[in-house]
Amino acid sequence: MVEQFDSREEKIENVQQALGNPIEINACMNIRSHETAAGIPLLCVADKVYTDCEDSHTIIFGSTGSKKTRLIIMPTVRLLGLAGENMIVIDPKAELYERTAYDLKCRGYTIIAINFRDPSLGNCWNPFDIPYTFYKEGNFDRSYEFVNDIVNNIMLDSVSISDPFWDHSAADLLFGLILMMFDLCKNKSKKEGMVDYDSHKEADSFSDSDVNVSTIFKLRNKQFINNAIASSLFWKKENQKNSLIAVSLMGTVTAPLSKTQPSILSTFDQKMRMFMLQENLTAMMSCSDFSLKNFGALNKKNALYVIMPDEKTTYHKLVSLFIKQSYEYLIYQAQQLEKKSFSTRINYLLDEFASLPAINDFPAMISAARSRNIRFNIVIQSQSQLFQKYRDDADTIKSNCNNWIFLTSRELSLLKELESLCGTIDGKHYLYSVSRLQHLKKEEGEALLLCRRLYPFLTRLYDINKYDGYDTINRENWKKLDMMRTSSHKKKFSNFRDISIKELFRGE
Repeated sequence: MVEQFDSREEKIENVQQALGNPIEINACMNIRSHETAAGIPLLCVADKVYTDCEDSHTIIFGSTGSKKTRLIIMPTVRLLGLAGENMIVIDPKAELYERTAYDLKCRGYTIIAINFRDPSLGNCWNPFDIPYTFYKEGNFDRSYEFVNDIVNNIMLDSVSISDPFWDHSAADLLFGLILMMFDLCKNKSKKEGMVDYDSHKEADSFSDSDVNVSTIFKLRNKQFINNAIASSLFWKKENQKNSLIAVSLMGTVTAPLSKTQPSILSTFDQKMRMFMLQENLTAMMSCSDFSLKNFGALNKKNALYVIMPDEKTTYHKLVSLFIKQSYEYLIYQAQQLEKKSFSTRINYLLDEFASLPAINDFPAMISAARSRNIRFNIVIQSQSQLFQKYRDDADTIKSNCNNWIFLTSRELSLLKELESLCGTIDGKHYLYSVSRLQHLKKEEGEALLLCRRLYPFLTRLYDINKYDGYDTINRENWKKLDMMRTSSHKKKFSNFRDISIKELFRGE
């Protein structure tokens, strides 16, 4: 049985006392304003917004058109900007970047945009950069962990139930090719007896700049034409050492040439097809022009936007890979600090979280994040999406979120769960019934809030227009920022050696 407060005013007062000092809405429009800490908006009253400044994770439920972006995500970015907290934002439509990036830049933030919607714009991100750095330093175990994450996200995001052999064989092949690439580039010279890697290179050596997906394609193509690698001195030496490279490639190198090996290579090519669809994507992922080390650096403010197309899922696995890799690297960086925690908080804002491929070990990630001063804010359209991707782990993810915000849904299982969690009045009537939860007032920003150990509460949240006075913003400023990024990006790619898809697979 749940206590019923006498009035809405008493409920508001209870939440206000628990959340502490509010933030003035007008401060969001003043570049000189600063807050010591901020978080997701939980209650708006008059010209004040109450946020969760603690280390609690948050999950937001809202179907399409529920205004979850305008009521919660965009305001959260603005509020975090006031406090100078670092953030990594998943941006399905690029609207978060377009609405908030200029304000953050004016506040001294370094703006990074990984753009899977249009890879010709934004920053470069090479997923091999971090594991290769560990490999060069001799930290092989750490390097292999990151390589394994890459392989799992690209090759094993979906596995055939009837015959998983081909998927796992293709995964082993990719693992082996990545380590082969690392080994060749680290030693900066071609292995004796190795089949010619690139007849167009003037020098007969590798360099760190060759650590990219293009090299993976070329190694796959050159070394498996007529199974050339099997007779190379490189393979014989690696096989004698029983190295991880040899073990990983063994299944493909020794496979029968009639059907098995071609089938493994075909599965490999199919999984890697997303890199073939856009040469701009391959170029964008050929190098990294930013460092995640800066996210843990003192007195540095960073906002990283991962822009992805929401109308197709082709590149969603790369988004999941970035979330996983960035988190693992940040945890590694935190472990090097004296307090094992970042002094400035790092916030993940994961919009459309349940539409992404499942992130390996995410329940463990969200459990361990708080002690490193990392906070997750997860946005999902439906609970069934979450259960489909994470199965039994979905309950663990939800239970690790101290804040639940519900906007609207027709999902009966979710409505009934919320109805039960909110409790009853005098043991007879639900405090917030399924019917009431389906009739929250969208235009008034009404939402159900389950916050920490507070009583359930129907809160009201302001639209983003209330925070930034969008109608008065000089739109030319947005154009200047966008043109700056475009110009910088084109200049950067003018130095990239263009490699056509035909060249990657020509076999000569």
